[in-house]
Amino acid sequence: MIKNTNEILSHSVKKVEGIIREFLINVEETEAQGNLDINNMETMLGIMIGQFQSIGLAMAGEIFNNLVLEETDEYCSCGKKLVKVKEASLIRIQSIYGYIPIKRDMVFCRRCHTGYGIIDKEIEIYGEHRITRGMTERLAYIGQLLPFERGAEALEKLTGVEVSASLIETISEEVGKEIFDEEMNEAKEAWDKPEESVPQELPRYRKEARLYIMVDGLQVNTRVEDENGSTWKEMKLGLVFCDKDVIKKGKDSHIITKKEYVSYFGGVNEFKKLLFAAAARAGYGKIAELVVVGDGAAWIWNMCEELFPDAVQILDFYHLSENIHEYSKILYTENEVGRKKWVKEILDSITTGKVDEAIKYVEASKPEKIPDRIVNLHTYLTNNRERIDYKYYKEKGYYIGSGAIESGNKMVIQQRMKQSGMRWSINGGQYIAALRTKHESNKWDDVTKKIYSA
Repeated sequence: MIKNTNEILSHSVKKVEGIIREFLINVEETEAQGNLDINNMETMLGIMIGQFQSIGLAMAGEIFNNLVLEETDEYCSCGKKLVKVKEASLIRIQSIYGYIPIKRDMVFCRRCHTGYGIIDKEIEIYGEHRITRGMTERLAYIGQLLPFERGAEALEKLTGVEVSASLIETISEEVGKEIFDEEMNEAKEAWDKPEESVPQELPRYRKEARLYIMVDGLQVNTRVEDENGSTWKEMKLGLVFCDKDVIKKGKDSHIITKKEYVSYFGGVNEFKKLLFAAAARAGYGKIAELVVVGDGAAWIWNMCEELFPDAVQILDFYHLSENIHEYSKILYTENEVGRKKWVKEILDSITTGKVDEAIKYVEASKPEKIPDRIVNLHTYLTNNRERIDYKYYKEKGYYIGSGAIESGNKMVIQQRMKQSGMRWSINGGQYIAALRTKHESNKWDDVTKKIYSA
């Protein structure tokens, strides 16, 4: 029950009336000076709205101040009787509109040495940070979108609400942890019970479509050094989508209207569970065909064989082309014409279905020594022999490039986590990446629901 509502109302109405009168007086004075235009009106509106907002915040605080509870805790959870230690103790709750000032009595347990306000449970603030759930969601959103310092600047500039960069970091990582933990739990459940998560339909009942899975890894700078002194660790990223959710934009351009990203800062053993769960959500087992597109990393294809043994495996054409170009530079160090001709012959052979000829041609051109940074092209082509039949893939309408996952690397990870000077803890980087994948998968509602259900 709320007491004194009439007093709260009359007090607030008087203030609102005074603000409106002041606004109209300012408008008349500005008009009399010949300066009444849309820009001056906007300034005056801003002042009035800010005053209204202050009244609203104070009014919200007064409502809680006058909240009468039917029951209050007399005893601590440990069994010790609670002692009132302070009356009308002020707490300021950060909302998306500013601080809400609330006064409430404080109780204390002498055994547990803990205290709290008698209406704190009813207030339902988020965690220990004295902020609303709405503000929590806003800070998490800003934290995954912008560097923490810039996020604080943007929030103050756009809303007038001032928070610290450290609070944005703390909140976004805490929310990210909740999202990541939930994803891992769901992934573990799908992994432990594949017969439930991926019910296999008979082929004739499966949906006529192709489910694509694209996988890549990229290096992110961390605060942890390995045995070689390097602080760069691999962030694995997976993308799952159905060809029915792809719109052709141009000759070689497409828009994926429905997709899901998953990310993992570490080894393949946990990442594969996240990817498997995402594939299950997308309809693996109920869709006629599964296609995996990746670069030449062995871990990708080993994982594919384990998770999706029935998948069509395609080596990313652009990755192949890049490796051929790099390899050609050690064969033709000073002959650009000869180098381009050699590259064209290899690529033409592969794209016209003459893969074995291309492999023999590469073997015949093998240099005496291959630098460490260059792949052994003969081994590379031989190991991926069954994944580079691009003539067949094109005839069947398969996507042969992983441009979507390359774009995902830039959008999901690089633009937020690989800016100049950034170094991440393993956990912090993972939690922000978890929020990034939700955002770029158009699943931010999952984050909002998680915050409001906490």
